[in-house]
Amino acid sequence: MWLFSQRNRTKQRARKGEPASPHLGQLAAIDPWWNPPWDLHWQRNYYRARDNMRAGRGADTVGGLPVGKDALGIWVKRQCTLYTSLHPDQQQLLAAIGITPEAARARVGPRDSHRLTTTPRFDTDVAHARSYAAQHGHLAPHAGEEYEGFPIGRWLAEHRQRARKKSGMSPQARVLASLDPWWNPPWPMRWQYSYHHARTHPDSARAEKWITAQRQGWSLLHPDQQQLLADIGISVVRQLSFQRGRSCSL
Repeated sequence: MWLFSQRNRTKQRARKGEPASPHLGQLAAIDPWWNPPWDLHWQRNYYRARDNMRAGRGADTVGGLPVGKDALGIWVKRQCTLYTSLHPDQQQLLAAIGITPEAARARVGPRDSHRLTTTPRFDTDVAHARSYAAQHGHLAPHAGEEYEGFPIGRWLAEHRQRARKKSGMSPQARVLASLDPWWNPPWPMRWQYSYHHARTHPDSARAEKWITAQRQGWSLLHPDQQQLLADIGISVVRQLSFQRGRSCSL
């Protein structure tokens, strides 16, 4: 929770054009990627993959990289297939554990590469999405929102609509999922908007009201919604404790 608070304050100061707090240099000295411009979910998986690969797990390899249907093999293949769409610093981190451009090409077969090819227009437009995600930490802008003069909200809404009409994941959807795993959640986008507002402005009256509603309806939430809330320190424990105390008093 303390690190979450530091990340939140850093982003708020950046939006206001204020310099970073001096003590943040100490955190960067411990881990240069303590506050990455991409989703923390990716960073956590990266560290798991790094540690597993250093420990020699995933002995079966293709192009020198782990294969298989376990979490490590699946994650490594995903990074290989999406390699060209990743942030340059993500590519550098991957290269440090052996996932170089050459190894990625060897790990992904021609069939996979062809299936994951995107259109030139999409490759141009997704640069705005990548920049937006780096600044805001998500891809959940409101429908009418613009970013850098680009209609990011409408553009993403159109891609969500297309994604919901297809049974599998398109190459474009894979790229967007690499930027924000919850860019197209199975629940209403209204919930996702409110979640990110509560994540960045937890002390606002609107956020406090919404958080209370989530605790009260906790059992009705999707397990992934519960996990997202837990990631920012929101749980049902306090609400349940209140109910138990009330029952005892009655």
